[in-house]
Amino acid sequence: MRKLILIGCLVMAVSAMFALKFDPYYFQSKTIITAFTREAIGNDTGTIEYAMRDGVVHTGMESFDRLAIKYDIVEMKQMHPYVKVPTWNDNGVYLQNLYRVMLNSDDNIDAAVEALSKDKNVIFAELEGINRTKYTPNDPLLPQQYVHPRINSFEAWDYTQGSYEVKVAITDSGVKWNHPDLRNNIWINPAEAPGMSINWDAGTISGGDNLDAGEGGGKRDDLIGWDFYDNDNNPIQTFAGNNHGTHVAGCAGAVGDNEIGVVGTCPIVSIISCKGAPSNSPSTGIAYGYDQIKYAAEIRADIINASWGGPGAGAYPNSIVNYATALGSLVVTAAGNDNKEHDSSYQDYPADCVQALCVASTGQGDVKSNFSDYGAPIDICAPGEGILSTIILNNGYEALSGTSMASPNVAGVAALVKSMNPDLEPMQLMQRLMNTSDYIYDKNPAYMNLLGMGRVNAFAAVMYDKIPNISVKDTKIEEIEGDGDGVPNPGEKIRLKVSLENYMNPMTGLEWRTAENLTATLSTNYQGINITQAEASFGSLTAGSTLWNNSTPFIFEAAANLPSEPIPFELNLSANLDSDFPYERTVPFTVSLSNHQAGWPIETGGASNSSPILWNMDNDPEPEMIVSDHLGNVLVLKKDGRTQVSGFPLNLGANVIGSIAMTPYGNNGQIGFAASLQNNNIAFFGGNGQIIFNVPAGGPLRSGPVITSLGQNSNYQIVCATQSGSVVALDTQGNPIPNFPVSVGGAILAPPAIADLNNDGHHEIIVSTLNGKLHALDSRTGENISGFPVTMAGGTQNPITIANLDNDAYPEIIVATSSAGKVLAYKHDGSLHFSKDVDGAIRGGAVMADVNSSGSKKIVVVSNSGKVYFLNPDGSDMPNTPVNANCTVESSPVVATFDGDRYAGVIFGDTNGFLHSVRADGTESPNFPIPIGGNLKVSAALGDVDFDNDIDIVVPTDRGFTVIDIKRGAQSYEWPCFMGTYNRAGNIVQPTNEDDPVVPVFDTALNGNYPNPFNPNTTISFSLKHKAQVNLTIYNQRGQKVRELIDEIMPAGNHHLTWNGTDDNGKGVSSGVYFYKMQSDNYTSTRKMIMMK
Repeated sequence: MRKLILIGCLVMAVSAMFALKFDPYYFQSKTIITAFTREAIGNDTGTIEYAMRDGVVHTGMESFDRLAIKYDIVEMKQMHPYVKVPTWNDNGVYLQNLYRVMLNSDDNIDAAVEALSKDKNVIFAELEGINRTKYTPNDPLLPQQYVHPRINSFEAWDYTQGSYEVKVAITDSGVKWNHPDLRNNIWINPAEAPGMSINWDAGTISGGDNLDAGEGGGKRDDLIGWDFYDNDNNPIQTFAGNNHGTHVAGCAGAVGDNEIGVVGTCPIVSIISCKGAPSNSPSTGIAYGYDQIKYAAEIRADIINASWGGPGAGAYPNSIVNYATALGSLVVTAAGNDNKEHDSSYQDYPADCVQALCVASTGQGDVKSNFSDYGAPIDICAPGEGILSTIILNNGYEALSGTSMASPNVAGVAALVKSMNPDLEPMQLMQRLMNTSDYIYDKNPAYMNLLGMGRVNAFAAVMYDKIPNISVKDTKIEEIEGDGDGVPNPGEKIRLKVSLENYMNPMTGLEWRTAENLTATLSTNYQGINITQAEASFGSLTAGSTLWNNSTPFIFEAAANLPSEPIPFELNLSANLDSDFPYERTVPFTVSLSNHQAGWPIETGGASNSSPILWNMDNDPEPEMIVSDHLGNVLVLKKDGRTQVSGFPLNLGANVIGSIAMTPYGNNGQIGFAASLQNNNIAFFGGNGQIIFNVPAGGPLRSGPVITSLGQNSNYQIVCATQSGSVVALDTQGNPIPNFPVSVGGAILAPPAIADLNNDGHHEIIVSTLNGKLHALDSRTGENISGFPVTMAGGTQNPITIANLDNDAYPEIIVATSSAGKVLAYKHDGSLHFSKDVDGAIRGGAVMADVNSSGSKKIVVVSNSGKVYFLNPDGSDMPNTPVNANCTVESSPVVATFDGDRYAGVIFGDTNGFLHSVRADGTESPNFPIPIGGNLKVSAALGDVDFDNDIDIVVPTDRGFTVIDIKRGAQSYEWPCFMGTYNRAGNIVQPTNEDDPVVPVFDTALNGNYPNPFNPNTTISFSLKHKAQVNLTIYNQRGQKVRELIDEIMPAGNHHLTWNGTDDNGKGVSSGVYFYKMQSDNYTSTRKMIMMK
């Protein structure tokens, strides 16, 4: 029988568990707590040795491993590696056998929980809840009450939600005291309670002896207050038109945590109801208002709210308020809704009573409400616009505006303070509320000193003298182990220093309590972050001071494939543990790692139109970056972004249009650059910064030039096209070549392409016009060759691409139309090879790349809407494509394979400043998208600018340039720059120069390790010319094998392996000299490194 009961309990527990669906507000992302059986783990320490196969966890538990594949389980973390009594268990659940199982995404997390719960290796699996210290009521309309986050109610409620011992009197039109969201907070007079009863549903009171119990107020049988209008003991207001008092009561004291409606600023309180309006007709006035104040004070109300008033002399109002104050009541008043200044010519009472706390209204942004009165008598402000609270009709809710709402919001805060400080006198309570308010005159400069001390702050008012108020002021991150560039990147070990501040109000000087013995524990659930030093001690932190944990910094390791987004951390703070109010607080903050190269980005003051060129311009091994700025300067930058080579910067006299073209030419290693300029000139200059010519193009230029050898010999030409329809071809002295320029009759906005379409030994110049004509001009005659011009299904201003799509002897022409939504491919004779419809406009050219290491190049086009098309040579889509990046794109992509697998990344920027690398498998490369900022509308360039065997991406921005340093080597550069080559011919299947700028190639080499000396990790770099078997082994000084790092076939390109200083048995090695040997095909190389502990 007992067994049956246990099974029944288990079924109910599992059912309840599955009813809790994943919600990111309540549960940790991508995380499932999993309790493994002792039999499945097979040891007393709870250790599960697992490996990674195709990016998924593999444990050797067959059924679990099938689930790991199905639900993409990418990491497992033991929750309690140390258990003091490892034999203790809770019905078979051992603490050391609990793991955080991490998924790649939250998409199927509920199904994963259910499946894991049923696995034979698992006792239970459940979502991990987010533990929040903040008190948050469960009232469903709470999210619509902006007042609470604005005045920090939640933080105050962490320490008190009020007390029934604190009485708040609502002197008003009457309160519908049986409203479901008020009734539990209605004051019941203990002196009158014997012999009396309340019908809460009917709203009636019965019983009583018709005598005054002598408790004060002079009223008979006043069980919950008094009806001054009808002079009876039931102050209920039932006329829907007289909502005012009911709404005011809800602002101050609507019941919290009752799963209905709203919550007042003091969720637990005793509301005294006073009625000064009829229950059968509308009333805009409050009768017997001052009698209500007097009565409330006499029955010992702690706070009296008066959201009413009018002009007057003020003697009587002041007398009543002074009397109430003398009896121990703080009177809180509404300033008024006439947008008038209270001064010597205008007073309003009881608002302007000397001992009343006068409240003006502000909105969500702390700006004075346009209706609110102001002036020297104002003491404090509070939200009063669109305040949602209780109303009479249907026991409902409505948002109202006025200082009548601001006043009870403060009255409720006063009640919170009184619950924690019951001995405070009225003026002390008033001063405390004012002194702890937030400064708002920076948002209200026209009302300086006319809105009191500021906007009420519930948290400060309740707790400033009892606890510290600590926040994260600043953070610093430093590279400990990595590539040595001093920039903390993904894939590195990082030191984190945090500056904590204990708050002091800079305007009022209000000081929070000193934090004694302040400690902090760092935590995160972010996948890919491993915290190795989580504890820090800060000592004592006084108000207004800051402290860094320089002597006890946090340390964490970041996985190399981290997304480029802020990493969420939490600091669990602890101080004053022996005080009446021990301080324990969790403070969230974020840390952003950089993918930028050291010294980058650089700002030039404006955007560049030119895609970069990476070329070695001097005698060192590293390439320089040739770019242009918005002022017409050509910059030749070294890897630090600051140093330039001799002869540069070079000013061309006007801004550069389109991309600069470059080629080596001549017999003595000369380098030539060509640029189209905004003044409609064409400039040609050398690698030494000398301008060779700068001549008019003969028309407006809207795109960059091409440098080519049209005759496929040692003579070079600079070719460009004008918006007025001319094709211009110049020799290297700036002279037109024979039969040029040529007018083709139509605006040309795209750069020309170069190809020998008919294999006659002479290149054609291919241009497209905005009116949809495609021309292929014979470079000898200036005439179209046979089959051209072609009328296309739309014009274009995008670059043209030359490729061989059908494996014959002749190339094809690929055109991406600008607005017609088509990718067109034409044969060498002008006939159509294919026409492919795409989704809308295209703002960049097509590129050719082997996107999946198949040995076959595909056509890649990115639409303006961010869809990446991967097309076969016949124009058909590759399987499961296009891939939608969900962004706006205005540039041509570049392509490289650099993720260590078979998929290439298609790299492009979007108009929101993100750099993408989209793959044909539907994913983005690790670390992408990378936030850069601005509008990225110019193509990047790919290479290795710092010669560290990693791929670098040089990106023009709308403020300058940056270099993204990806910590992975390139296996291949498929389309490394704008138009494929630096001479900008758009042709990578035919040589368009005698010495084309080529795509980077790789040699087989063992490049070295970093850091060296090291402790305990070092990264060894090597490259392969082609796909090959590689063995990399560590040896000690005696020639004994220590560790074999790899022995497998690897693809061509740059590679990195990290050695953690352990041998093949996982044991750490001692300090000393070690050798690492690489063997691949006929290549062998050995290098030395030093372990130094």
